[in-house]
Amino acid sequence: MPIPARVLHIFSLSSLIIFAGTTFAADREQPRLVERLQAHAGTQDNQRQLISSDQQRSYQLLDASRHSSAPLIIVLHGGGGNGDSMIQRWRAKAMREGLIIAAPNGAGRTARMGTWNAGGCCGEAMSSHHEDVAFVADVVADVKRIAAVDPSRIYVTGMSNGGMLTHRVAIALSDQLAGAAVVAGAMFGDEPSPRSPVPILIMHGMADSIVAFEGGMSPKRLVARAQSKPFKPVQYSVEFWRRANGCGSAPAVVINDDVTVESNTSCRDNSSVFFYRLRSADHTWPGKTSMNTPALEQRPYDAIDATDVIWDFFKSNHRQTDVNKRNQR
Repeated sequence: MPIPARVLHIFSLSSLIIFAGTTFAADREQPRLVERLQAHAGTQDNQRQLISSDQQRSYQLLDASRHSSAPLIIVLHGGGGNGDSMIQRWRAKAMREGLIIAAPNGAGRTARMGTWNAGGCCGEAMSSHHEDVAFVADVVADVKRIAAVDPSRIYVTGMSNGGMLTHRVAIALSDQLAGAAVVAGAMFGDEPSPRSPVPILIMHGMADSIVAFEGGMSPKRLVARAQSKPFKPVQYSVEFWRRANGCGSAPAVVINDDVTVESNTSCRDNSSVFFYRLRSADHTWPGKTSMNTPALEQRPYDAIDATDVIWDFFKSNHRQTDVNKRNQR
């Protein structure tokens, strides 16, 4: 009598876990290997398609939620990449914390060379006038329809061109988001104020050779050709959000070797602004990694881990929803 495929799958996974536990017991990495194998058995990881602004778009969904509702993090890749690079950065964190991660794919000449229309940059998405803010909103709506999303814990983060779009998404979806984080991104000076304050973390290397800390056209000719406007200095973005969030007092400043953190926590509706200034970091997502980094990302930097820092920031911020307000009455 043939063995059902599901039984074979469970038997194979169990055997692999046992093999890992017996063969590599002396290896320090072994417990983490078993944890990853066990976690993977309960997750959903798939590519989804949807129609947004009359165009077929796609995103990668990693659902590692373990409870009735879970945080949703929208992760936006840098120019010349795709959603998979951000899934790799967030997979381990999602497994440990029970997160839902949605990684939209930008528009480009190939599926692995996506860009975002962030107003003044970049490339195919900008020149073709893709409505990427609307696309991200549609992704949020789609994930909420098929997964157990906690509406008070929806966040967005992005790297480089994805960070530029993160600013715009945070402004447009300010009434839905519990927080935003921008790594090596920029603004262009034409952004409107958000309707509601949004807790935000901005992280940027002072030695960034792609999106320069002081702004202007990119020093990288390939990227400069993809711009229609110069980048604003990083400080412009920080001050924009301090004003938008009603942060009245001067920031607290903590310096730890290469990393300076400016924090404004006395802001309207507890919408804090954190600014991580990384003295020697180039254009990169900080943290140790074994993945093949996208072409435009420069020298690795591991004085801090961006994924850890951002998740710590996100999990301390929840948005008041109508349900929350009713329950408090």
